Amino acid sequence: VALFNQKPKKGIALLQKMGIITEDPANVAAFLKTTASLDRTTIGDFLGERDDFNLAVMHAYVNGKDFTGLEFDEAIRSFLSGFRLPGEAQKIDRLMEKFADRFCINNPREFKSAETAYVLAYSVIMLNTDAHNPQVKKKMSKEQFVRNNRGIDDGKDLDQSFLE
Repeated sequence: VALFNQKPKKGIALLQKMGIITEDPANVAAFLKTTASLDRTTIGDFLGERDDFNLAVMHAYVNGKDFTGLEFDEAIRSFLSGFRLPGEAQKIDRLMEKFADRFCINNPREFKSAETAYVLAYSVIMLNTDAHNPQVKKKMSKEQFVRNNRGIDDGKDLDQSFLE
């Protein structure tokens, strides 16, 4: 576990060699979800990598989540409860795209497409960063957030009360 927290790929390889986990991505995803001593930032970085194995683990991790019946904000909180988003935009993009896909599979009537959920998820992450980053002096208003998300549902607006 300590090695994973410092060098995740080497840590996974050692855990596999020791027989603690297997090479099955679903098994590794379950380990990442259930091992409390793992560093949440390291988990996010590992899940966001684009290597085939990391992508397979990330897909298994997200597919193991059930967002059925959850409000969108609750689903994002649930999704992010097991790891911290990485700092790299491409990694965040991969994670949010898979989250959106899974959310729409679990809630097929919520949005017209997974693209809507993806854009909204990314927008919510940006709003959260804006609200909690002390370097951002002029915070985004509710009206600005609603305006920024106009037309994201296949050219149509989401209900304003939903966005608020």
